[in-house]
Amino acid sequence: MGWERVAHGVRWVMVLPVLGLLLGSFYFAFHALLEAVKGLSQGLEAALPALVGAVDLALLSAVFRIFGAGLFELFIGKLEVPLGNVLAVESLADLKNKLGQVIVMILVVKFFEKALAFKPQAALDFLLFAGGVALLSAALWLARAKE
Repeated sequence: MGWERVAHGVRWVMVLPVLGLLLGSFYFAFHALLEAVKGLSQGLEAALPALVGAVDLALLSAVFRIFGAGLFELFIGKLEVPLGNVLAVESLADLKNKLGQVIVMILVVKFFEKALAFKPQAALDFLLFAGGVALLSAALWLARAKE
């Protein structure tokens, strides 16, 4: 029994964090659904903040799903899913890139949540808000240019 066989068998330990991440993905997806239903049942005025919160939870669910699938593909074996290359991970750098894109989108949603509650007091507040929007746009452009 060589060390190669031992190393090959130990890779199945990675099933534990993969299962944990997938359970976390289901948890956040379920709460995104609850948040959306709650927001839509409260009327149009209250729906937007609740729906933005639902988008945030859905993106967290996507992070857990992508990371779980990526760990599975890197350590255990290829996933045969009919989603094309959305979940395909060839290397750790590929996994990092996919997660980075989703995390940038989470930051966009968080910025939008803060913008909904924005109450400017002076002209400088508008200038700083515009600067935040410009920086956010630049981050999205840089993330897109990297592809």
